[in-house]
Amino acid sequence: MRFNLGFSLREALKNMRLNPLMSITSVVTTFICLLVLGVGLLVSAHVEGVVSAVRQDVSVEAFFLQDASQEEMDRVRETVEGYPEVSEVTYVSGEEAVERFRQTFSERPDIVSDLGDDFLPASLQIQLEDPGAADDVARRLEGERSVVENIDYPQRTIERLDAVTSYVIWGLHGATALFLVASVLLISNTIRLSIFARRQEIEVMKLVGASDGFVRTPFLFEGLAQGLVGGGLAAAAVLWLNSLFVEWSGTALPFVPISVTAVNSLFVLGVLLLAGASIGVLGSFLSMRRFLKI
Repeated sequence: MRFNLGFSLREALKNMRLNPLMSITSVVTTFICLLVLGVGLLVSAHVEGVVSAVRQDVSVEAFFLQDASQEEMDRVRETVEGYPEVSEVTYVSGEEAVERFRQTFSERPDIVSDLGDDFLPASLQIQLEDPGAADDVARRLEGERSVVENIDYPQRTIERLDAVTSYVIWGLHGATALFLVASVLLISNTIRLSIFARRQEIEVMKLVGASDGFVRTPFLFEGLAQGLVGGGLAAAAVLWLNSLFVEWSGTALPFVPISVTAVNSLFVLGVLLLAGASIGVLGSFLSMRRFLKI
């Protein structure tokens, strides 16, 4: 028998109607698997976006000891201005730092009401010619520990962020792998039930000359449909969660550069649909390989 697309699609829909509970279970499990995968993609994309934004404006900030004299601070400033990697050095007094803090949190009077003028130390804000030189400049400043109390720069934040998010992403990948196996097995079991329910019909088709491909195609379409539905639902949920996160971060995390363009919606949609289709076809293939031996 020749391949007939209409017949294969009708038979796939018929199979799903005969086993609605298993079909729904397969779709839901695939949805959960791909939702975890999609969240991993979101985390990775936003972390890369934050790191990229931070790296575009790399500076080193050196905080002086509270009891450091003005002469000592001026000496350190002149020394830093002589570094070839440095393009500009700005001195920020403790009073200026406190004023900036008060302006930043002007809408939270409970935070700034009891702050004194010496709440924050004086500091140097050091702009670099090359962002990659932050480590070298920080190491040189380590030699000024008698005056400089703390050194902060985005590279350290980036390293910490990478370390934390790597664990999160690996955890999401592990959960995705577990749900992936569960999805493939559930779709495989659904196809097995369909084959068992139609074993006599399939035997008749084989007796009248139906090829293995002709018999297999409806079951492949069945698994493909279940995988695509699960992938489509997961993609919609992931993109919705992303929009909620971007909106929430705008008010809750005003100092974190979360960008709405960090996540490529078409890429996420394509990956999740492709993954869903692959799960469905793989589940069908594994099932037929063992059980479609009429």
